[in-house]
Amino acid sequence: MGKRIQLDYDTAYQTIDGFGASGAWWAQEVGGWKHLDAIMDLLYDDKQGIGLDIYRYNIGAGKPTIATDPWRTTMTVEVSPGVYDLDRDRNAVQAMKEAAKRGADIVLFANSPPARLTASGYSSGEPSGKPNLPPENEEAFAKYLVDITELIVREGLPVKYLSPINEPQWDWKGGQEGCHYEPEQVIRLSRKVALELEARKLPVKLLVAESGTWNDPEYTLAMYKRIMGDEVLSRAIDAYAVHSYWSSVKDKKIAAEYFSQFDDLLPLHQTEWCEMVDGNAAGMEAALVLARTIHEDMTILSVSTWEQWLAVAKGDYRDALVYVDPSTRQFGAAKRMWSFGNYSRFIQPGSTRIGAASEDSDVLASAYVSPDQDRTVIVAVNAGKQEKPVSFAGLHGKKAEIYETSEARDLGLVKEVSSLGNYVLPPESVTTFVVQARTAGFWQR
Repeated sequence: MGKRIQLDYDTAYQTIDGFGASGAWWAQEVGGWKHLDAIMDLLYDDKQGIGLDIYRYNIGAGKPTIATDPWRTTMTVEVSPGVYDLDRDRNAVQAMKEAAKRGADIVLFANSPPARLTASGYSSGEPSGKPNLPPENEEAFAKYLVDITELIVREGLPVKYLSPINEPQWDWKGGQEGCHYEPEQVIRLSRKVALELEARKLPVKLLVAESGTWNDPEYTLAMYKRIMGDEVLSRAIDAYAVHSYWSSVKDKKIAAEYFSQFDDLLPLHQTEWCEMVDGNAAGMEAALVLARTIHEDMTILSVSTWEQWLAVAKGDYRDALVYVDPSTRQFGAAKRMWSFGNYSRFIQPGSTRIGAASEDSDVLASAYVSPDQDRTVIVAVNAGKQEKPVSFAGLHGKKAEIYETSEARDLGLVKEVSSLGNYVLPPESVTTFVVQARTAGFWQR
């Protein structure tokens, strides 16, 4: 008998809102390819792919920019101040529509104000790393963002959030779109966007402040208290967004301890992460890093959403789920995409994470009860090079489907069992157990 994975249905944690990825910057090109359907099926279809349900559309700031790589620049849909044409960004808009067609909610986000409103005259930041949005242009930027949001809502797309600021603490100096904001300006600009949304009665919530890391005392931790203490912002948001870059387990535990002081803590959204290293992006090593990161964020921080940075990319860098060759327009899924799917395909929005304790410290286990309480999803990560026998205790239900991502399988169905007892986790694998409940409604939260 293997070491136990003990489930505790009496201990309920966060409700899961979904899993996603962004359309930056690939969608401007790939959105016009004939293979777009197949790529979007890999990402957003829950039969052929991994069933993501959040799509982040980048509201571009346009040129001029210091960024030289076309895949790190964007097209603004602004024709002139107050005049817009979504057809200017037709490929990226098409990718967004394809995600929505497959059931995804839409999040709109901006990395920078349009170049015409910046201090430097560039959408890629200010060469000194200082704030690049003059205070006198904040109202115009807020209007720009909400104008575009309203335009996209009128297209019939399910826009859930507008995020005006992205990683405000970094000194953006070029290379890609970005804008540094001091903490006071984060609050001031966010208020203006919130009031503009409110004035137009748009069914869209504000998403802030997308700090780049969990371990930032000013932009992540203190910022939450400041936002919730603001009358306008506190009514404009229903979640708090942070990125998981450069965050160790220790950093995440410090953040979790900080947030535990709030009795009515809003759901935490992890809205952007990638591994940020060169090297083989396609193999199991990278897939296991992603699976471990999701596990940490789910179990330490109790995040309600988990979102990958780039859905699609070119080149040999660990930043995406699908990789493409622009010269041939060929594409392929990384193992990382499939290990993401061990979570995203099976954990439905509205699911609740419950207690799951692994006796084997090398096996990372988490568990989730579906909204209808008719199944339990258990995800087990074995990053070691040895097989790991496990058994299950406290499980409601027996009949199970078992799915595996490993060198041998891409989220493949391994077997169906009438009774889930002992199981051997393959080395370097991510395994999902979908267990049918004996009766629905077995558990009341």
